[in-house]
Amino acid sequence: MSEKKIEVNAEVIKEIFKMANMKQPDEISDEKLMEAICKIKHPQEFEQNVQMEHEEFNPSTNNILVIDDIGVVTYQLKILLKNLGYNVQIAKDIFSGLNTFVRSNYAFVIMDLFVSTEQEGYTLLNETKKIITKNNLNTKIVVITASNKAENRVKCLNGGADIFLKKDTGWQDKLIELIENFQLNNH
Repeated sequence: MSEKKIEVNAEVIKEIFKMANMKQPDEISDEKLMEAICKIKHPQEFEQNVQMEHEEFNPSTNNILVIDDIGVVTYQLKILLKNLGYNVQIAKDIFSGLNTFVRSNYAFVIMDLFVSTEQEGYTLLNETKKIITKNNLNTKIVVITASNKAENRVKCLNGGADIFLKKDTGWQDKLIELIENFQLNNH
């Protein structure tokens, strides 16, 4: 019997509850469902992130958190931003991204919209914005995506993103320019 792969997300889990004629427990929020999904999909990474020692950052405008599940993107951005003098922390999923974000003071959160699904990306954006607002932080949210859907830009900017950037030719240069402009205008 061949194994069939199914994309697991909060909507799929809610559908499973419905199909089994079970009510989703009220105490399980979408965020808790997303955390459970991350544990299921990436158990080793989840354990590593829980146990991982984080670099000590001084509260500074040079701290940037990059959240993307594509290793080549995080590697490129880490090298590029470090060469420009920024302290860069990497997270590869929604849970480790939020977990890392609440542990330090970041000037920017650069997040892929599809970490690893669009639903998870919007949850990450919403939760990051809630933390920023609740704690009165000056952190800027940069959403990057390869998606061609025009409505994503509007939805992200309305959802709290400060910058929305499509991953097309030269997007890394545009990103650096936007970050540097924000830094100049906010000092």
